[in-house]
Amino acid sequence: MLQPSPTDPLSATETVEGRAQRQTPPGPPPQLDPAWRAGRKLSEARRQRGWTLDEVADRIRIRREFLEALEDMNVKLLPGKAYALAFLRSYARELGIDEKAIIDQFQDESALTREDAQKQVRNPTSKPRRERPWLAAAGLVVVAALFVGWRAIGQGDGEQAAEAPNMSGPSVAGSPALSGVVTAHVVEIRAVTEGWLEARGPDGTVFLSRTLQPGDVYRPDASPGWTLHARDGGAFELYVNGASAGLLGTAGMPVLGRSIDEIQPLAQAQLVAPRS
Repeated sequence: MLQPSPTDPLSATETVEGRAQRQTPPGPPPQLDPAWRAGRKLSEARRQRGWTLDEVADRIRIRREFLEALEDMNVKLLPGKAYALAFLRSYARELGIDEKAIIDQFQDESALTREDAQKQVRNPTSKPRRERPWLAAAGLVVVAALFVGWRAIGQGDGEQAAEAPNMSGPSVAGSPALSGVVTAHVVEIRAVTEGWLEARGPDGTVFLSRTLQPGDVYRPDASPGWTLHARDGGAFELYVNGASAGLLGTAGMPVLGRSIDEIQPLAQAQLVAPRS
């Protein structure tokens, strides 16, 4: 005769009333701060219940490392979007918190973004590249430095043979080594209207994923390869080194993968644009 397994809908030793009592979290609902991130709400609710991760894993039949990944909002450790949402729903139900609200917040704050009903528009210039763009830039800098050094040595050989070096230090105003200083590329995103914005690093790491209010400003400390994503491209205006670079995208249309490296001020973009 087959014995009931722990995952059976109702085991022979458990009554319907007992199962209902097990599924109903004891005590009052957890007290959670609305300003907390989704992962912290999960961990704080669990602590208020007095449960460990191992105890919850045993109660809802979900592996401990998946529950820990939900609390840390580390979607890379989850087996996929469908499983992640199912685990999150079961976890929230067991903790006695609003399932829909925590799922919506988790998706907004993590890389597990929701699939919007409207078609996503990918910026043609944001196609993945095999090579790291910063490698090419670093190579050019090294070559330029070697060339400048070689020229400086060649021009100074005659003078160094005729006179001793000036120990007080020469003026740096005309030094060729400083003639190739690269101007910083500082990008600033300002919210024109309320809108959701996400900024990702070259490896997909999410550095920002939230709704900005009109007047909010975000300045990414970006390295090469960063991209911007928004549900309404017209909700954000871009600035480069304080000069306007126009809107993030077309008003009313989503933007997916706008490269921060290629954002240029409007005046500079007009100078380099081909003439008809």
